Amino acid sequence: MSEIKNETAPAAAPEPRVQNVQLVDGKRKNGLGVAALVVGIVAAVFSIIPLVGMVAFFLGPVAIILGIIAFLLKNRKRGMAIAGAILGIVSLIVAGMMTAAIGAAAKAVDESINAEHTVEYVITTSGPATVSYWTGSGSSTEKVTADWKKSITSKDLNITSLSVIGDFSEATAAVSCEIIVDGKSAGKNIGNGAGANASCSGSTWTK
Repeated sequence: MSEIKNETAPAAAPEPRVQNVQLVDGKRKNGLGVAALVVGIVAAVFSIIPLVGMVAFFLGPVAIILGIIAFLLKNRKRGMAIAGAILGIVSLIVAGMMTAAIGAAAKAVDESINAEHTVEYVITTSGPATVSYWTGSGSSTEKVTADWKKSITSKDLNITSLSVIGDFSEATAAVSCEIIVDGKSAGKNIGNGAGANASCSGSTWTK
């Protein structure tokens, strides 16, 4: 009589589980990039401030150098490095433009103050009068009997003044004064009646 053996079928192997693996960006933080961005921002802020903007000529290159070094580092984030370098370049451009503008303005003011100006004094009078005017080094007085003009060319004549006083008592007396600086009227006045008088003042800065 033959033996009947009961053999148990081997259990089926478990199906492999499929796991979703999320790839993580392996790039690390970039400390030099952060430093480049901070320095670049500070340089950009200083660059738009007159005179103080000179600081940007120092901070701008620092931001650029830090940005380049941070950009070349391997396996590091580069966004801040690029931004810092760009801000450094922008700060240098802006600071250069501001410095050039301030220099041009200062030069224009200096030329205006120290330029040679032609000042013409003009008096009209209906009779004898006394004229007083500023020469740049002091006051001068002249007696006139009719209309009078005098021209002075000087670098030192920045403030001008002119006055006229009639030496007659007629009620119809009339006098006038005018200061002309480089061909443009800088001040004028009139006076009427007995003892008529008029005074003018002007400046070569505001023609």
